[in-house]
Amino acid sequence: MDLSQEFIDLMMAVAERIEIPEIDEIFIPSKNALNSDRKKANFGAIRLKDGSTGIFFVGLHSDFYETATKENLRGLVKQEPLDLVSKFNSYNLFERTIALGTINAISHLLFIHSNFQFNYSETTLDLLNLKSSDVIGMVGYFPPLVRKLNKFGNKLIVLELKKELMKKNPNWEITLEKRKLLECNKIICTSTTLINNTIDDILDFTKKANFFALIGPTAGFLPDPLFKKKITAIGGSIVNNSQIFFNRIRQGERWGDSVSKFVMTEENYPGFKRLINQAI
Repeated sequence: MDLSQEFIDLMMAVAERIEIPEIDEIFIPSKNALNSDRKKANFGAIRLKDGSTGIFFVGLHSDFYETATKENLRGLVKQEPLDLVSKFNSYNLFERTIALGTINAISHLLFIHSNFQFNYSETTLDLLNLKSSDVIGMVGYFPPLVRKLNKFGNKLIVLELKKELMKKNPNWEITLEKRKLLECNKIICTSTTLINNTIDDILDFTKKANFFALIGPTAGFLPDPLFKKKITAIGGSIVNNSQIFFNRIRQGERWGDSVSKFVMTEENYPGFKRLINQAI
């Protein structure tokens, strides 16, 4: 089954057991904010009326804003959350982006209802358990993470979609060639591959890897479909205080203590069915 459809079906299963609140607000930063030097201006968010919040990334392509300017956000807010979720298998980038944000919000709802205890962590580097012989693959260019990994001296291959980012350093290179991931035994991948629907394609080139982590602020979802794909870990962000978070994201400020970063593996995740049974 297509991964997008698996997420849709998972959200439908949540809705069978838990009432999904109406949408309270959808925030999309302006295009001017996106072009600023504020990194956090690349993100939007959707909040349900109970405060459950999902984060989504808006900086993948200009097509997002071309559609967003024509959309009636007030109309979107009035839609049922599951109607937005159902667009996750759409070819339309705007619809898929909003759908992932809604999936994250509904996932947040279940995490709250089931009193799920996150394994909080500021970095996925500890999970890598780096050895000098490891060749690291990175799907999506994370400059701060590249700087940290560079200190270990391991070979690093970064896969990017933007030709202008291509470069080589003694220990690492940025490339457009997916087949280079076949050289890597440990891979870190941006969660935005779920939005642009490239995750399955990426996984075809990572079969030699013994570790694959999907990371990023938009990775706040129930991970069941991804663990089925043998993804090792999810590194995401969860909103602690939706009011403070929305105040900060509107201003393009750092989110600070309004969110917490977590790392999730099959070992510390009980699975969707158990969460449902624990839900209040």
